[in-house]
Amino acid sequence: MLLAIDIGNSTTEIGLVGNIDSITSYKLSSERNKTVDDWVLDLFNIFQLLNVKDNITASIISSTVPILEDKIALAVKKILNIKPFILGSDIQVPIKNNYKKPEEVGIDRLLNGYAGLQLYKPPLIIVDLGTAITFDVVNKNGEYEGGAIFPGIQASVEALFSKTAKLPKVNLKEINKVVGKTTDESIKSGLFYGYISLIEGMIKKISYETGENYTIILTGGNGDLFKSKLNLIYDKYLALKGMYYIYKNHL
Repeated sequence: MLLAIDIGNSTTEIGLVGNIDSITSYKLSSERNKTVDDWVLDLFNIFQLLNVKDNITASIISSTVPILEDKIALAVKKILNIKPFILGSDIQVPIKNNYKKPEEVGIDRLLNGYAGLQLYKPPLIIVDLGTAITFDVVNKNGEYEGGAIFPGIQASVEALFSKTAKLPKVNLKEINKVVGKTTDESIKSGLFYGYISLIEGMIKKISYETGENYTIILTGGNGDLFKSKLNLIYDKYLALKGMYYIYKNHL
């Protein structure tokens, strides 16, 4: 079993991958001030709960938060006596990168591109609804072309309420009507359908600009909220699957 850890800006996903169709994951807060011992306790509790500690034979980490990368790697080593492979350090994501400055691309974006290529027919647009919303394009030759980055849903919510004294805070959820009849409904509609329109609009603009007919994949922590309203493929574990394929095919 592979322990695949995806360290994001807001959450860290602990994935236990037996094979591509057997994935269990838990999400923990990516708190910058957590110590190695804190991470040891968190991981140990997950392993105990699932009774998988003795089944884990390897580990791989993808991280966009450098300060947590070493802490979590050390925690894994302490519990399992396994040194995790670090993407971008021990091994690069095996996808041709056509960015003007390749070093600027986040490892998470390249990982999504690589994972998409293992599972779907290119060209691809991968929409990742995480702390930021990213649109990543993989061309028909399987090369990473670039994309777009937009503030994430939570960032937009926090910006709205920090600048507006009278608007109530809301919990975003799927809604069926665009025209809100209360302030609460109007805010939820603006956020929910505004992001749907953003996603649909960006896909159309990318497709028009490049003249390609893309396979569209939705992933990320907030993907589940929008999947029923968008005509695309939803792949909850895309990043974890990418790490599994890298381990299986390149390590």
